Amino acid sequence: MIKTKKTTVFLFITLMLSVTISNSQNQNNSKKDLEAIITYHDSIFWEGFNTCNLSILKDYISDDLEFYHDKNGLTVGAEIFLKVTDKNLCTSKGQWRLRREVVTGSVKIYPINNYGAIMSGEHQFFITENNKPEYLDGISKFTNIWQLKENKWKMTRVLSYDHKAPPQNTDKKEILLPDKILNSYIGEYSTHTGTISVSIEDKTLKIKAGEMIISVYAQSESSFYSKEKPLTFEFVKNDSEPNIKMIVREKGNIVEKAIKN
Repeated sequence: MIKTKKTTVFLFITLMLSVTISNSQNQNNSKKDLEAIITYHDSIFWEGFNTCNLSILKDYISDDLEFYHDKNGLTVGAEIFLKVTDKNLCTSKGQWRLRREVVTGSVKIYPINNYGAIMSGEHQFFITENNKPEYLDGISKFTNIWQLKENKWKMTRVLSYDHKAPPQNTDKKEILLPDKILNSYIGEYSTHTGTISVSIEDKTLKIKAGEMIISVYAQSESSFYSKEKPLTFEFVKNDSEPNIKMIVREKGNIVEKAIKN
């Protein structure tokens, strides 16, 4: 009798384990299938975005779309979204182009029972202007809600947030300079458009020009760079001239020359 009970319990546990393992495998396979499906449709949508193909975008957004953007606010409805996209991204396509690219390895996809899926990750945006080389303009996070309705996948809610400028001058290496050298650059510098102020904060120089305030980091005794903007600053000392000159470059091109007061 005792042996029979042990056998029954053993068979019950074995059955439960097999069911659990089977369900787990089915769920994993289902999640992998879902990830493949969402990734496929998402790639088509963004190909339409990058090529300004509004008919593709229209196929992949719901009529009651809600698009939340941390900088531009809320856009409601597919019609308004398509109009804004056409006006801001597509009409100047010949002179200006925006391209979106997902950050590899950042995407996560989660199922929503009886609805669809959540897709989140990070993406970056590149700009091409007047046939000049493409450059990275910004990076941000995204969360998209996908719904499967009447055998069609569409995005119903889109969130785009944490927008920020990409790291700049990543090819440069920071060095530490003695206070004596840093102090020699402190002061006001005059330009033909206004004044540039230089101060020290946390062992680095701080540049203020109009509303722009940035920290710059030493690359050499006389050259500094920004990690936020594509700007470099060179301080030139000449024994034949009493005042220090500052040369400001943007993407390698001189955009401003200033003289210390």
